[in-house]
Amino acid sequence: MAKTGRPKSDNPKNNLFGLKLTDEEATKLREYASKHGMSITEMLQRGIELQYEMDKTSK
Repeated sequence: MAKTGRPKSDNPKNNLFGLKLTDEEATKLREYASKHGMSITEMLQRGIELQYEMDKTSK
């Protein structure tokens, strides 16, 4: 019998973070993500990678 459901990921996302933002920060985050066709999660992940790369190149 075939398995049902989503296939298992090779790199599962098991970590969950909470984030507190001001109303202004939340608005900026939503507007930027919407303007660039990204989800808030995608935008934050991209920001983490950009920050990490900037840090690596500045050393």
